[in-house]
Amino acid sequence: MFLSNYISEGDKMIKKLIYLTNIILIGLIVFLLFQKNDVKVVPVKVEIKGAVKNVGVYEINPNDRVSDLITLSGGLKEDADTSTINLSKELKNEDVVIVYTKEEINEMKKGSTSIKYIEKQCVCPKIENAACIEDIIDNSNSIINKTGKISLNTATLDELLTIPGIGQSKAKLIIEYRNTNGFKKIEDIMNVKGIGNGIFEKIKDYITI
Repeated sequence: MFLSNYISEGDKMIKKLIYLTNIILIGLIVFLLFQKNDVKVVPVKVEIKGAVKNVGVYEINPNDRVSDLITLSGGLKEDADTSTINLSKELKNEDVVIVYTKEEINEMKKGSTSIKYIEKQCVCPKIENAACIEDIIDNSNSIINKTGKISLNTATLDELLTIPGIGQSKAKLIIEYRNTNGFKKIEDIMNVKGIGNGIFEKIKDYITI
């Protein structure tokens, strides 16, 4: 009889322990859920341009990716080409994503820089495409770097003409100079006839070596 009572009391203690353990676990889960809800997610603002259905500035969550932004903008247009951008890249505040068209990619591969930033005749060196896979698109005739600057050592005549203030005659003189001397720094362009300090100050943000 005493042994039976002892076993019965033991069972009660085990049940109490199980009950208390369950209460503690439930309380811990509720606490963690409230903690998670208390963490404020601060959205970031990014811009998307080019071959998407709705260009503009969007608020996204931190660590959202290029593909998420494209979805948010309504998706790609039919002529979009994503071969040069990283769809899985995480975005940060003030990033700019540019989705190029198939025609624009073909033009860039041929060496054209005039469409680098979608504004057809405007080279904007201070804007970078946050989604680019490579820093450069390279071919045998020219190099287009990520900043959109024109390479004095590799640019074609047409590319040089996209530099503000550089006309046909100056572009030809630049090519003549590089064929004879080559450009070791961008300041060397002031050695080209007709290009002094004033012109250099106006074009220095558009050129590289």
